[in-house]
Amino acid sequence: MANDQKIQKVILIMVLLIVAICLWGCTTENKQQDRVESTNIRSESSENQKTKQLIIVTGEYAPYTSEQSAGYGAFTQIVEAALKESGLESEVAFYPWARASEMVESGDAWASFPYGYVNEMAQIYDYSEPVIQGPHKFYYLKSNEKLAQEGADFKRISDFTNYTFGGANDYWYGDKAVIESSGVKVEWANDVDALLKMLYAGRIDFLIEDYRVAEEAIGRLFPDDCGAFATLPNIASQHDYYLIISKNYPNSQMYRDKFNTALQTLKNNGTIDRILRENGLEINQSEDSR
Repeated sequence: MANDQKIQKVILIMVLLIVAICLWGCTTENKQQDRVESTNIRSESSENQKTKQLIIVTGEYAPYTSEQSAGYGAFTQIVEAALKESGLESEVAFYPWARASEMVESGDAWASFPYGYVNEMAQIYDYSEPVIQGPHKFYYLKSNEKLAQEGADFKRISDFTNYTFGGANDYWYGDKAVIESSGVKVEWANDVDALLKMLYAGRIDFLIEDYRVAEEAIGRLFPDDCGAFATLPNIASQHDYYLIISKNYPNSQMYRDKFNTALQTLKNNGTIDRILRENGLEINQSEDSR
């Protein structure tokens, strides 16, 4: 009986040793597998980052950017050419302007365009190097003879103290309160189309817009009465256009640096001038359109 008990103890010890060895082997194998999987995940993440498409959002601002234009407009083509030059892929999506700027601020999109430089916006977004330039002009109705005479020497919005200005958000001239503080009456709208309709209806006396954008919109909105609009002699601003860039998008600064470097290459080799010509925008920027 004593021998039987000893034999049972020996068998039990052997079984426990075998179980312990098996468990140790499984744990070691799992740890090795975890290390392999972790390495694969890091490698896959790195590879995805290299090929990731940058999310870029924009809105309707023809002829620079428009969902209805071939190649989405000249500015869009320049941005995509610069990203391609820098080895980055992009996906451009169109949204209302307010939504586009919100997406950039939150980091849901890397950048949006085209924007002027506004000090208040620079607290929220980073800016690219300037992409292209175009003069913004004072637009009014030819029938407003009083403004035509008095406004001949006007150079800034604050000169129009007896007139009503039409403006929109995210323009270089600032927000409504800033303009009103200069003593000018102000009406606000969402975009250039709405502002031109307000001007035509007599709700405002003048607005400021890029001449390429204004001429496109006037021809589209008022094809039978384009001659009703005019511009004052002085240019409101010789205006630079930029990308606004998210401060919250992953690796945003690295992408900005790559974009800026590629953009300079396109300026130097004539690509930007070629894109503008191909889109019919080679007009001398200082030339009066009206």
